Amino acid sequence: MSPTPLRSTFAHTDELKYRLRASEALLGVSHTTLRGYTDQSGIRVRRANEFNGKAIPTRVFEVDTIFSLAQWRRAQGYLKSPAPSGPVVIAVNVVKGGTGKTTTAVESAVHLQLMGLRTLCIDLDVQSNLTQSMGYESDLDAEEAENHGINHDALITATFADVVTPFVAAAHRGNSSRAPIEPIPDLIKKPFGEDGPHVICADTFLSDIEMPIANSKGARELVFRELFAEAARGKNPALDLSAYDVIVLDCPPNMSMTSTCAIAAADIVVAPVKMDAFARKGLVRLIGEIKSLKKTYPVVNPQLLILPTHYSPNITRISRMQAELGKYASMLSQQVISASEDFPKSLDHYLPLTLQRPTSKGASEYKLFAEILRGKIFEAAAARDHQV
Repeated sequence: MSPTPLRSTFAHTDELKYRLRASEALLGVSHTTLRGYTDQSGIRVRRANEFNGKAIPTRVFEVDTIFSLAQWRRAQGYLKSPAPSGPVVIAVNVVKGGTGKTTTAVESAVHLQLMGLRTLCIDLDVQSNLTQSMGYESDLDAEEAENHGINHDALITATFADVVTPFVAAAHRGNSSRAPIEPIPDLIKKPFGEDGPHVICADTFLSDIEMPIANSKGARELVFRELFAEAARGKNPALDLSAYDVIVLDCPPNMSMTSTCAIAAADIVVAPVKMDAFARKGLVRLIGEIKSLKKTYPVVNPQLLILPTHYSPNITRISRMQAELGKYASMLSQQVISASEDFPKSLDHYLPLTLQRPTSKGASEYKLFAEILRGKIFEAAAARDHQV
């Protein structure tokens, strides 16, 4: 009997097998359309009896197959792609923990990728919740990996700090290219295959990013913005962003240079706001930070999109919060995310809820929010393309 192959993430992605209804929900298509796509694309879809000899031989879609079909739809022109002016940067940020910030970053990234947008997530929080949601453990070492049936691809050997630190150092040396000399192996993880969302993970060493930024010369708040601009042109050997449409930044829940640089780099700032008074205070601080950055650097002009989370129509304080958020009506998402125990439970499986339970209420609500976000992405890309 052959040994069980080692996994490349903590998540058992090989167990993700979708029947037609779940596959249709993930791709947002009808049964007839899905059958047509699988026949036209030439992408192999396995049958249930290949996994279980006693099963009826119906089509069963694996997670990498779903994402490959999404990219095939894009290549065929069935899905629109944004103007080729470099990736649109989305910072998911609010100065308050427990608002659904990481959940919003993860679920939005998955849905945007399913909509055909090539998406890279960057975990900027040392708590590494996005990293875990995508199938990785920040403190895993090689010996532990083998004990858990996981190969070395699951190890985090580099973070975004390993890109930023040499970038800033090159600027101090007066290097006009600002580029690190060497690429960084295994920086970008691909937990769901080449056609799924990609990830730059975080660990405790990510905190090393703060000191180089604080000590950098010139406009230190623009470090990420300048780095992304260079990487979007394919001019940074450590980080090539030229193939991506969207960069999703999961920011730390506190004021820091990392958070400030993320806001300054963003085309869109998504602020998940838990429906309570404390989260509103975090929103006020975030709006103040954006205004301050815009005043100092006119080039900084992110669009703010407020997403109400933990929503329940039966709680009195939520009605009060709705009235409070009415002050920001022009920035407010028309889609809300309901309170649900499904999201924290999904973290235990190292998978986004959308990929665990595609037809769940939470997954459906984030799909609707991602459609709103997709419209904002196209607006931002078109505006930037017009400026160029």
